[in-house]
Amino acid sequence: FRKFVSATKYKTDAENDGKGGYGYNAAENKFEQATKYTWRKAGFAQTDEHPVVNVSWNDATEFAGWLSKKEGQTYRLPTEAEWEYACRAGAQSLCSHGDYPEGLVRMGNTADAAFKRKGLGRHNWGIKSDDGYVFTSPAGRFRANGFGLYDMHGNAAEWCADWYGVDYYGKSGVLDPAGPTAGSSRSLRGGSWFGNPMSARSAFRDSRSRDFRFNVLGFRV
Repeated sequence: FRKFVSATKYKTDAENDGKGGYGYNAAENKFEQATKYTWRKAGFAQTDEHPVVNVSWNDATEFAGWLSKKEGQTYRLPTEAEWEYACRAGAQSLCSHGDYPEGLVRMGNTADAAFKRKGLGRHNWGIKSDDGYVFTSPAGRFRANGFGLYDMHGNAAEWCADWYGVDYYGKSGVLDPAGPTAGSSRSLRGGSWFGNPMSARSAFRDSRSRDFRFNVLGFRV
């Protein structure tokens, strides 16, 4: 993402609308929105090995368009159906490793003992185990799923291509459904370092407006 910004001089939604992104204020031990928070600054240490956060759906699709032109092939956000298929990796359990929430400590970065030790107030819904990371972790530090994919559970929640439809999958076909043709928000999946175990399960669905950004939210192509 840094290379994309450098090459195109792109300004993210957080940098453009005067509202900024969201970050962690360590001095007051709280999360807040401010113009100082963008993809470059989330309120905690990030390197180029970490997933980019504080990026909107608009930002993610602009990146995919740039990468497509740069490499001469099509890159895009996955549909929800593609994302869940990749996350499950053939498993029918709540998560790719099974149903036991504590097993997430091996598969991904969610709210955990390290998160609780930070004293993040009322946010005490994490697992009892310690995955060693309070905030985002570098990509690929946890176990891959059955398809060889990393960080599908937790770390940074991920934008999907689809418009969000609450009951869409109750009505759609089962073969590669592409999501509703219209809507008011875009889908996101996967849970995050901030989320409880249930938000990291393979079937968990969420949505936000296409310009929404937060320091728990990123993407993959």
